[in-house]
Amino acid sequence: MAEFAIITMICAHNGSMKFDDLRSIFGLNNEDMDSVLNSSESFVVAVINGQKTVIVRTEVRLCRAQNCPGCANLHLCKGHLFGSCRFAKGRRGCRFSHDLLSDQNEPVLTAHGLNTLDIKHLCVLLLQSDTSLLPAVCHSYNNGAGQYGRCPDAENCKRLHICEKYLRGSCDCTRAHDFYEPHPLQTLQDRRVPSELMPIMKDIYSNIEVLRTRFRNKPSAQNHRGPNAQNPRRGPNAQNRRPSGGFRGQEAQRPPQSPIEKTEICMYFIKGFCKHADSCFKEHSSVPYKWEVKEGSEWKALPDNEVIEKDYCDPKRIYSSGINQIYFDTMTQGPHSVRRLSTVSSVVQPTFILTTEWLWYWEDENGIWIPYATAEGGHNLSSISSAELEQKYQADSSAVVEFTAGSQTYTLSFQDMIQENKRYSTKKLVRRRPKFVSAADVRTIKTTKRTFNNLKALPEHWDKALTPETGYKRVSLQSTASEYIKINELFNRTMRGFSILKIDRIQNRALWEVFQWQKDCMKKSNRGREVSEKQLFHGTDRNHVHPISLNNFDWRICGTHGTAYGKGSYFARDAKYSHSYTNDSLDVTRSMFVCRVLVGDYTKGDSDYLRPPSKDGGDTVFYDSCVNDVWDPSIFVVFEKHQIYPEYLIEYRDSSVCEPVVTRPTVRKHVPSYSSANSSVGFTSAYASYASSRVTPSSSNTSHVQASASASSFSYVSPFSSSSSSSSFSQVTPSSSSSSNTSRVQTSASASPKSPKSDCIIC
Repeated sequence: MAEFAIITMICAHNGSMKFDDLRSIFGLNNEDMDSVLNSSESFVVAVINGQKTVIVRTEVRLCRAQNCPGCANLHLCKGHLFGSCRFAKGRRGCRFSHDLLSDQNEPVLTAHGLNTLDIKHLCVLLLQSDTSLLPAVCHSYNNGAGQYGRCPDAENCKRLHICEKYLRGSCDCTRAHDFYEPHPLQTLQDRRVPSELMPIMKDIYSNIEVLRTRFRNKPSAQNHRGPNAQNPRRGPNAQNRRPSGGFRGQEAQRPPQSPIEKTEICMYFIKGFCKHADSCFKEHSSVPYKWEVKEGSEWKALPDNEVIEKDYCDPKRIYSSGINQIYFDTMTQGPHSVRRLSTVSSVVQPTFILTTEWLWYWEDENGIWIPYATAEGGHNLSSISSAELEQKYQADSSAVVEFTAGSQTYTLSFQDMIQENKRYSTKKLVRRRPKFVSAADVRTIKTTKRTFNNLKALPEHWDKALTPETGYKRVSLQSTASEYIKINELFNRTMRGFSILKIDRIQNRALWEVFQWQKDCMKKSNRGREVSEKQLFHGTDRNHVHPISLNNFDWRICGTHGTAYGKGSYFARDAKYSHSYTNDSLDVTRSMFVCRVLVGDYTKGDSDYLRPPSKDGGDTVFYDSCVNDVWDPSIFVVFEKHQIYPEYLIEYRDSSVCEPVVTRPTVRKHVPSYSSANSSVGFTSAYASYASSRVTPSSSNTSHVQASASASSFSYVSPFSSSSSSSSFSQVTPSSSSSSNTSRVQTSASASPKSPKSDCIIC
């Protein structure tokens, strides 16, 4: 159990952790931690940059054999492991397994103690253990001088041109120190590494470098390619080995290489400086685009570069202005070919300035070009934005993507640039054009310091037109939208017998920017590593929805009695826990938030905590949150509201209340319903009292514990109520946990009296 928990924790930190951090999280002394690590082959302890570091590894591999009859490796789709299989939604589907618990995969994972590891953590573990998944570092590139070192393949090399010394620590040489540089980025993309995994590549390759050195002379315990495959020991450096025969002097006698055609603008030059100068294999331009015409065998710059670019950025235009017009559809000028060089797409390099932002448009029946995910022209919003289309286009330029707008479903073919309505088969033209940036804009961008808002851009799937500068907007999601489907699935994992009425996205610019700022701060404090972020539930009364959506959660203005894991805001992994803190009336619509929570590094909570405890006993390094169980956390306590963003609001009811409407006269009945101003408690501080007394139900029955005025109780003050009244709750003693049924705490007689509301229509 301890070994698996440590593996999970290290995988959550990109495959390696400092020994002291790991020991502190699990509350072990040096000897006990060393004992756990040394007793397992899953851990490698190394000194990196002067600090004792633990790296996780496994002997599990992906089977590389075609039509394998059975082996000791995983039969799993590589794309699914990486997080996105491009064949999964196709007509024929993916021919490789996506099931970790298949008859082949479950025994393999169980044998290595990994059968409960989720797909994301397994991905990290396999990336740094199975050397067939990623391109190897090119050792020839790391030897010799020049742009490509001694690599004979130069720009066409299929190995990774990255500095090995940089992977081991700090380095100030001229070799590549950035996985987003053109060659490393293209090499990884060619191996189907998605953009979501790019931020962890530095950590993964640094871990691979340590493991490679440690196990250099040790044979592999697994046949990586299946029982009948040849050469099972091909590792990350097999393709780098010098061929037998010949001599070293031959490499120096190679004939000079022909000039490389430059097809992309150098991002480093346009930013301010390129270390390769004239030898750079990218075009050096003062603006992020360059129009050229081919005369004979040479490409020559066209005059009026900015004028042509401005015409091209207008989706209505198919010709440039001027005498010698360019036909954009065929990229020709009379008999001559024309091309447009540009910087890399902004979705590929989101952190660089002056990348190319591509916008996607479709033509409506009036000849107006409508940007995707906008409400221009009175059309329904599409469920996919320009940035999302661009990401999919960069991943596969021949793909066909599906999306919705209103009640209609559409497909978009990148190859044909045609949008088709799946129901009516109507077709619309689609165009992909860049956002115009003038030379003056370039100078402004290069000389202006990037502001807070630039760094904290709003999510691409938000409707920007409906996002106010102050306050918030609730945007209802279509039931066919991917967001809706995801949240619905998350909710229904633990909720049965309830019907979702609607799911709203909360668009609050101020809260989002503060949340992203907090995430950046935590990442810097975590030595640049990604911060653990989770989607968690929080049930509340409907009266609290507006204050939370506007100002976020704030535990400091609510009661703090009986908090088992600390005086903070409480969130749950499972919706059924948060459900206990919504309105108890069956005929009332319930409200539950789905929040993004930066849980970071957590430890076991305590009722006395006003903030997370120190990691090292000092006053500077603290945990980020507290939990009910470090090994299997289901309750999270957050003490800083900037670590929370209320992302979605679910409104739902008991399924028995919402019966189908039949064709008959509407029957009106008087149904009493009751005020919940004092009887319902948000899933905040009071959650811990419930959680500390809950037990796993052994049957479908649920016992209700009615609090009495004489019972031992604590008071809870609603954080958002304008009144000063409070509710009392029974304090369930530890002995009550012996019951086989789940206990639910209800309000006592001290709650405000119930009063009937207006008539209710039973449908």
